[in-house]
Amino acid sequence: MRLLWLSHVLPHPPKGGVLQRSYHLLRAAAEENDVDLLTFRQRAFHPDIESLNASVEALSEFVDVKGVHDLKVDRRLAGKLSTLVSSVFTRDPYTIRWNASQEMEHAVRELAATESYDAVHFDTVGMFQYRSHFPSSAWALNYHNIESQMILQRAGHAALPLRAYLTWEGVRLRDWERRQGVEADVHLVVSPLDGDRLREHVNGAPVAVVENAVDTEDFRPLGTPKREGHVVFIGRIDGYANLSAVRWLRDEIWPMLLRGDRARTLGIVGRNPPPDVVAWGASDPTVEVTGFVDDVRGSFDEATVFVCPIYEGGGTRLKLLDAMSMGLPIVSHSMAIEGLDVVAGEHLFVADDAAGIARAVEHLLGDETLRENLGQAARERVIALYSTHAVKKHLLEAYDLAVDHSHTRIR
Repeated sequence: MRLLWLSHVLPHPPKGGVLQRSYHLLRAAAEENDVDLLTFRQRAFHPDIESLNASVEALSEFVDVKGVHDLKVDRRLAGKLSTLVSSVFTRDPYTIRWNASQEMEHAVRELAATESYDAVHFDTVGMFQYRSHFPSSAWALNYHNIESQMILQRAGHAALPLRAYLTWEGVRLRDWERRQGVEADVHLVVSPLDGDRLREHVNGAPVAVVENAVDTEDFRPLGTPKREGHVVFIGRIDGYANLSAVRWLRDEIWPMLLRGDRARTLGIVGRNPPPDVVAWGASDPTVEVTGFVDDVRGSFDEATVFVCPIYEGGGTRLKLLDAMSMGLPIVSHSMAIEGLDVVAGEHLFVADDAAGIARAVEHLLGDETLRENLGQAARERVIALYSTHAVKKHLLEAYDLAVDHSHTRIR
């Protein structure tokens, strides 16, 4: 199959979140298909020409990179603001306008004039606006989460006036998904739960579950000496769900774990911690705020327990799958495991209040055998359901479904 992959982000290196999902799916697609990549560059991930060239070179080993274009919102300080304001005067919400680009439109048009594709993979809803250039191709629309649902959920936690804006944006995006997203020949979602959420407003949507994937050969126990009593949270700190979790950990959970002069340390590992989180690490000798780490496996492997107090957001948590693949015992909020096929008490511990999370972490810190059993069960679960090999099968089946469905649409 000849496949075009249209992406909102240059999918490399595979280090958490959107990059990890996109990279592993792209690589799996290229193992069985002839794949061209046309993509935006986001400066948050590729801030300079060196990082950009390194990623293009790495991806070119298995796909044909047809072009990389800068996002309009990255070009100047007011880029995001101008895009946000312009979305107010159009029917398209900011989430869609963010990926609107004359340069990308031109690149897509030129590619469509010279190349023929059996299918086009749109790696987020914002890229689906370019589908009209490929009327004879199957359309596969990928979701990292159901964005309208995630925005509306976030609105429920926000204060005015942000709550009003997020509600307005979420409703508009849900309407866009209903009006335009329904045209996709297959919708690739990360979990059955996200499939149900999508079907609530995109009637008759052909849905295929293509889970987030982990390279279980790469993410495995490395034998690093454990730091006794060391708890870790790993994730991009400037993401709103991660940041709210870290602040909850700081304000309520961690103080409970320090009661009685217990010897405990906490690692906060991830890109772009804000000043208040950096200040926490500087003022509390039990807390280490490391910022970005090029290889997080060591941070996982030296820890005794992984804690994930995320209580909002969407999709499935790759940080949890990474921790499970590393064989690390986990304490998580129930929201953070939504969509994952895991069993509380068997693969990880779950609690939804600060005291419950602290008690579960303390219980694991005090029981080495329990930690080993929980970590082993978690790793076995990831290998069975979320390894790159397991997910590849589901992705290829989804593309076949898209091609079959497209015959009716094209006819």
